[in-house]
Amino acid sequence: MTKLHLGCGKIRLPGYINVDILPSAAVDKIADLAKLPWDDASVDMVYSCAAIEHFGRREWIGILKEWARVLKPGGLLRLSTADFDACVERYREVGNLPELLGLLIGGQKDDYDWHGMIFNFETLSAGILEAGFRDVNRYDWRDTDIGRAGIDDFSQAYLPHMDKENGRLMMLNVEATRA
Repeated sequence: MTKLHLGCGKIRLPGYINVDILPSAAVDKIADLAKLPWDDASVDMVYSCAAIEHFGRREWIGILKEWARVLKPGGLLRLSTADFDACVERYREVGNLPELLGLLIGGQKDDYDWHGMIFNFETLSAGILEAGFRDVNRYDWRDTDIGRAGIDDFSQAYLPHMDKENGRLMMLNVEATRA
């Protein structure tokens, strides 16, 4: 089974081909997520956490179409991105904009760490369907191989930070099937 971890950054997932545009010890393959070096319908699963928001509002659906291209029909797309609705709710509760800046505009630590898009479930779902997927649903990170392995990635981002019991999940975790 071929599983891609797109936009892996410094998080290496066992059993996945870890892909990023910047080199790091976690990266198996350096590649632009907009032009994947895999054949059509050759991959079983695409997982991407905190990467799709780095593309602009006129680019991201094309990126998802590229990811659909490499997925086999029936293949699984699982992605995680900052949840704008959760950010708005958190801001209304505590009024602390600085704690939300990384979620909203990126860490801005390098040329690629900038956000070009924000998402809520409706916007993301519509784009996923347009890109050639079906059956868009939210998923619980605890029910994934990553969650069960105890690997902590941004799909588990809570505020207050790391309060996974009482905090608010700040990520929009969705999955869909390649049509």
